[in-house]
Amino acid sequence: MTSDIRKTLAGGIFSLGLALTLAACQTTYSGNLSNLEIESRTALKDGHLELAYRLTSLLVARFGPSPFALNQMALIQTRRKNTEAAFRILSQAHRLYPSEAAITQNLAKIELTRGATEAARHILHPLVSGKRWPEGFRTLMGRIDIETGHLAEASIFLHEALARHPDNPLVLANMGLLNERLGRSKKARRDFQKAEALAPDGPLRSHLLALIRTTVP
Repeated sequence: MTSDIRKTLAGGIFSLGLALTLAACQTTYSGNLSNLEIESRTALKDGHLELAYRLTSLLVARFGPSPFALNQMALIQTRRKNTEAAFRILSQAHRLYPSEAAITQNLAKIELTRGATEAARHILHPLVSGKRWPEGFRTLMGRIDIETGHLAEASIFLHEALARHPDNPLVLANMGLLNERLGRSKKARRDFQKAEALAPDGPLRSHLLALIRTTVP
């Protein structure tokens, strides 16, 4: 398999991971700041993109472009598959709120999907020294380190992620990619097979099946 094809398959793994890390919550709506945020989260979680968009637009109109509102609007655009719009929103949000971990992480994810792996690593690296990391940070940082050739660092992040989530198919898939880069084809294949067995039907499972077929037994 050519490196371009493998990168395409590997990219599908990350793209699904991006969808799996979007926000969720419960709510009732009263029109104040807190309830507007909760209602918008719930609408996005339930797949009501237009409602989520209207609520977030109302949030911005009433209370200004907060970190939550900007990040939420970018997530809505991501769900709409309008990656460029999401990228523009997150780039501006990151300039306004450089210390907001959720914005930083989501911007790095989009840079990775755009193929700008060094930019993604540069954006995310300031979070490394933080005492608390957002959900999914270890897996994302591990994936970025794989793509930028920092395999020792990738191994640390992914082993920590695996220790916390041993049955997470996305973590296992990235462990397989790491082991493949390290020349451990048999171990990579086992990781892909375990991830495939745990993954629900959908894009991630399809990409894993393709990787299994092209990995040396």
